[in-house]
Amino acid sequence: MKARVCWVKKEDGGRDTPPPGPRYSTVARFEEEKDKWTREAWSLVLEFYDAPDESLCMLVDVSLLNPDGPTKLLHPGRVFELYEGRQVVARGEVL
Repeated sequence: MKARVCWVKKEDGGRDTPPPGPRYSTVARFEEEKDKWTREAWSLVLEFYDAPDESLCMLVDVSLLNPDGPTKLLHPGRVFELYEGRQVVARGEVL
């Protein structure tokens, strides 16, 4: 699936810089599943093809780290946040 991901700026609590890629994986919290967060969490794998634009946004291929995970999470319109520990480092939407 394709997704648009926007990295949180460092001054807003994000990473120093977006990860260099071409592959990145971390835990995601989906808006529709937020009531299950932290009892049930799924990790996403992002495949980068281009660098982020000036607003730190980019198009990526996205998949679940666990291929047996709930594929309903990757339907178009699903909104998610990417975490490193307790820190939100990016927000995205499945296209």
